[in-house]
Amino acid sequence: MEPTPHRPGGADLSADELCGLMNVVRRRMACEAAGVARGARQLTDWRYYFRSFPGPILAGAAFLGFLAVPRRLEIMSPDVATLEELAKKNRLVVETKPASAAKPGFLDSMVTMAGNVLLRAGLAYARQQAGRLFGNQAAEAASPLQESSP
Repeated sequence: MEPTPHRPGGADLSADELCGLMNVVRRRMACEAAGVARGARQLTDWRYYFRSFPGPILAGAAFLGFLAVPRRLEIMSPDVATLEELAKKNRLVVETKPASAAKPGFLDSMVTMAGNVLLRAGLAYARQQAGRLFGNQAAEAASPLQESSP
């Protein structure tokens, strides 16, 4: 003999009552599954954590920013005697570089500027002539199409 489902009070359930209980369970499961999905979406959203715990998140961001910034370099200005002593200890050879070439004069600057102006004018003229040449070719290529229309 098969076991029959029992009510909590001990009475047997009919088939209709059992189907009704199963429908209730299904509805509850759908609501609970939607709640679990909503909770999972909330737990994977960074804005939830920022709204819930702004202090620790800002403290962590400040700490990461502190780690990301390099330490300030300490610049030492030793005197000549200390530099000579360090050079002798480490067997360094210090070569003095001659002063760089003199800055270009006024005349050199003017010649350079005039050359740039002439170069730009020449390029603009060449561009204009190319536009005319290719513009005429494009117009001639389009004219047979225009002549064929009534």
